[in-house]
Amino acid sequence: MLWVGLVLLAVAALLFFFSRRSRSKVHYVKATETSKIGVIEKLVAEVAADMPDGLATGYKDYVEVKGRVVCDEPLQGEISDQTGAIVETEVVRVCERREERRDAQGNIHTEWRKHEETVSSNRRESPFWVDDGTGRLRVKPKGSRGVELIKVVERFQPASDGGAGGQITLSMGRFQMSVGSGRWDLTSSRTLGYRFIERVLPVGKPIYAIGEVAATEDEGLVLRPPTEEDKKKPFMVTPKTEEEIVKSAEKSAKILRIIAIVVGAGGVALAVIGAMRL
Repeated sequence: MLWVGLVLLAVAALLFFFSRRSRSKVHYVKATETSKIGVIEKLVAEVAADMPDGLATGYKDYVEVKGRVVCDEPLQGEISDQTGAIVETEVVRVCERREERRDAQGNIHTEWRKHEETVSSNRRESPFWVDDGTGRLRVKPKGSRGVELIKVVERFQPASDGGAGGQITLSMGRFQMSVGSGRWDLTSSRTLGYRFIERVLPVGKPIYAIGEVAATEDEGLVLRPPTEEDKKKPFMVTPKTEEEIVKSAEKSAKILRIIAIVVGAGGVALAVIGAMRL
């Protein structure tokens, strides 16, 4: 029981960590005033004017901006045909696997358990900006972290028998790919079908963004994740409103904290009982 209690305490500590992170997100979102991009551009221009080289390279600040997604070369979803600055297409194989387990009496039981595995994942990005009517600010997310996409498609396609060589062609919209049928050994595994998912960052839609605005030498003014010294500050690009972000983060922090307390109490009890039995 001792080791079970210790594991539960470790889980509780992890839950508390995520709860604190959600509370921290709420703090920064509430504390950061919305800035007008035109005002930011004017301020940076004034800083540049005071510099010997006439550049504001090195300038940075933590800001919150609200506007619409602007993209000069929008991408088109392969499944949904929707346009977006970012398009993420994923295909997931849904299958069942035959598993055996032994009970306390030594009897072996066989059951089929559902599993999922990603067979294709493709993320395409095009340069995009936030435009609030006073100016536009280039967003440099540096990967997928912090950028929330909207799920526009989720469809399930039942499995079909494999063709020559056990290959089948998956097709939906303009998307097409060949995969192994996954149905050869029906005594141990069987493919139920494939789930097609597509997410986009829609062009022209309202967006909320918070992060570090910085003047760079090669790309000018950009919004990016905070650098090392400010990495605790959140970076977010989301179609949600500020009110929705705060409400969701506060709810998440509260639920995680309650679960952490319950799990932690159970961990303490089991650890004490286990220690007494040593």
